[in-house]
Amino acid sequence: MPATALDPVASFTALQGRWTSVYQEIDGQMATHAVNVAEVMEFQGTEFKVEKNGRAEYEGTFTISGLTSPFSIVLIYRTSAQPLFLGGPRPGVFQVEGDTFKCCFGSIGQPRPRALNTFPGSESVLTIFHRHGARAQPAAQQRASVLHGAIFW
Repeated sequence: MPATALDPVASFTALQGRWTSVYQEIDGQMATHAVNVAEVMEFQGTEFKVEKNGRAEYEGTFTISGLTSPFSIVLIYRTSAQPLFLGGPRPGVFQVEGDTFKCCFGSIGQPRPRALNTFPGSESVLTIFHRHGARAQPAAQQRASVLHGAIFW
């Protein structure tokens, strides 16, 4: 079921499943291929899991809110490869359009990002995922769609 910008229930439903990362940006800088290689995020009910190279690195629960645009999401880590994530909620924003899931997360204890972009000093991470098993865009098209922090799909 496709998600719409106005329907949090459809967005929650559309999040369900496995997503493979295709692009990542940290503080306004495109991450190297080694940083996001083989990263898979999975949502089942209100549970999330992030795998890197086939190993579960992060697990926990999430909540979403349709009161903001883009929608807000909060991750609560139960297990984490980075102990600082266990200190509290990690706020973010997200959007699901078809087989594309975009999310931008701030640091623990920081306000949620307001948009799906990063910039130097933002302490935020933008990741674009493609639905696991769906036909992906060529990497050149994905990179070309990110210009000066704005995303065009």
